[in-house]
Amino acid sequence: MDSEFLESLCASLTISSCDGPAQLLDGKLMDEAIHRMSLCMVGKVLSNKRVNREAFRRVMGKVWQVAKGLDIESVTRNMFTFQFRDEFDLNRVVSGAPWSFDNVLIALEKPVGRGTIDSLSFNEVDF
Repeated sequence: MDSEFLESLCASLTISSCDGPAQLLDGKLMDEAIHRMSLCMVGKVLSNKRVNREAFRRVMGKVWQVAKGLDIESVTRNMFTFQFRDEFDLNRVVSGAPWSFDNVLIALEKPVGRGTIDSLSFNEVDF
């Protein structure tokens, strides 16, 4: 495709009132998102062997014994997100490191700013 053709396609794009109402996002949503991110951790089980995801969720939820609750989601093969509901629970889990599952080390990282989970290195674990 030549650049003139792409330019003409882009110029023809418009949004009109019949496309639907424009809505401004509530500023509280940004504050809530920042708060949720502050209570999030990403963990990777450092093994070449595939982890049983259901067993991992069940076991780590019991081992960490968080008082206010915890959501564990599988991201990729051996990578998980941990969404805590309370800062005290998050800090207690982080300070209790190192953690393991099935005798394999779990590296935890706190996502910061924009980026993807793939950009996390998981190259440090506190002992």
